Amino acid sequence: MTLTISPTSPSAHCVTAPLNRSKRGVAMPDKLWPQHSVLTISLLNMTPEQKAFVKHNINAWAPHTNLYFKFTNSPNGDIRITTDADNGSGWSNVGTGAKKVPLSKPTMGIDFTRSPDSVAATIQHEFGHALGLKHEHQHPDRTLDLNRQNIHDEYASRGEPSSKAHNDILRPFSRRQVKTSNYDDKSIMHYEVHASRLNSGKPIPRNFKLSEGDKSFVQTLYPEDKTLLGKLLSTGIRVMINAQTT
Repeated sequence: MTLTISPTSPSAHCVTAPLNRSKRGVAMPDKLWPQHSVLTISLLNMTPEQKAFVKHNINAWAPHTNLYFKFTNSPNGDIRITTDADNGSGWSNVGTGAKKVPLSKPTMGIDFTRSPDSVAATIQHEFGHALGLKHEHQHPDRTLDLNRQNIHDEYASRGEPSSKAHNDILRPFSRRQVKTSNYDDKSIMHYEVHASRLNSGKPIPRNFKLSEGDKSFVQTLYPEDKTLLGKLLSTGIRVMINAQTT
C-alpha cells in the first residue's frame, strides 16, 4: 500500500524497550511533563490522512511512557501541531516549554511534502522533543570527531549563521543541563552525520524509528506505575479518553 500525504493550506487557527536493556538518551529535567499526565494534542490544518499518520507515529512513543495522549481537532491542546513547509522538515518546543506558547500559536510544525518514511521519522523525532528530549548528537559523551569548519560552511551555504550551526550540532550539552544515559547513535533524536561533517570516523545515517535505547530511556523518565492502584488509574484514564473521542 502507498500512503500519500499531501500538504494543505493553513487555516485560521494557524498563526507550532524493556527496562533491563541499556538506557540511552538526553533529556531536559525541567521540561518533563508531570507523571501520568493526559496530554491533549491538537492536530491543525491537516487532511484526515495526515491526522491519522501523525497519530500513528506519535503513538510509537505511547507504550514506553506513563503519559496518555488525547488527540483533538480543537486548537487549545497542550501540544498543537500544524503543517509547516516553510521552516525545515519539522520543529517543536521542548516538553513543558509548550505551555509558554500562546494558545493562538502552534507548538510543533511538520512538513508533509516529503516521502512518508521521512515524514514518519520527523514526527517521531519532533514528538521526542515534545516529551522533553534533546538532540542525541549533542550528548556530553558523544564520540563524534566533528569537522567544525565544514559544518560552518554547510550552514553558510544555506544562508544560516554560524551560531545556528553551533546550537544545532557543534555544541555538546553540559552534564549539569541534562539528564542522560549512554550515548546512542541509533536514537531517533540523533541527526544524520555524513562524511563531510567528520574529520574521522564512520558517517551516521539518518535513523527512521525509535531505537531500543529511546524506548528504555523514556521509560525511566516516565516510569509505569505497576501497583494495583496505578493499573486501575491507567485503565480508568484510558476508558475516559476513549469515551471522549468516540
